[in-house]
Amino acid sequence: MKSMKMKRINDLSLMETEVFSEIKTLISKTSSATRENPSNLTEGINILGHLRKDIYEDLNQIQHEAMILRAAKLIGSNDYRGKNVVWYWNPKQTGSKKEPDLLGKIAGKTVVLAEITTSEKPSGGIDKRIAHALQKLEDVGKKSRRIFFVRTQEMRRRAETKAQKKGFKIEIKII
Repeated sequence: MKSMKMKRINDLSLMETEVFSEIKTLISKTSSATRENPSNLTEGINILGHLRKDIYEDLNQIQHEAMILRAAKLIGSNDYRGKNVVWYWNPKQTGSKKEPDLLGKIAGKTVVLAEITTSEKPSGGIDKRIAHALQKLEDVGKKSRRIFFVRTQEMRRRAETKAQKKGFKIEIKII
């Protein structure tokens, strides 16, 4: 099930350190960009434009990376403690329709698949994204444990409702 696009997580602690470094760099960028004090509307809009350009994509991607690592750590330490789980991930949300955000293998057999959302509220186009993530888990891993990780109770309720309506046997967990 592992494809060439998914990357192996060789050292979970090292990856956490790297992502934390990315977080600190992004926060530093944000802090320096917001130190400017606009004197009029045009300057304010320009500062916001630069801020969005400089951090928007990284903000989403870094948060996604961090949550994938937290999911691997949580699953590994709680449910597969003492087992030699080899983790693979799509840290930059670049997975295909057949690739989850996180995949765990033991002795070459896929045992767990996970999708992660960083959204906090079920609003806007989130229903479509939840449905897509749940469908992906349903399509790629009928024989594996499947988990959809969310950040909030609101998101958990929405995802549970969607999974139940479709008859999917997918765990919904808050991380």
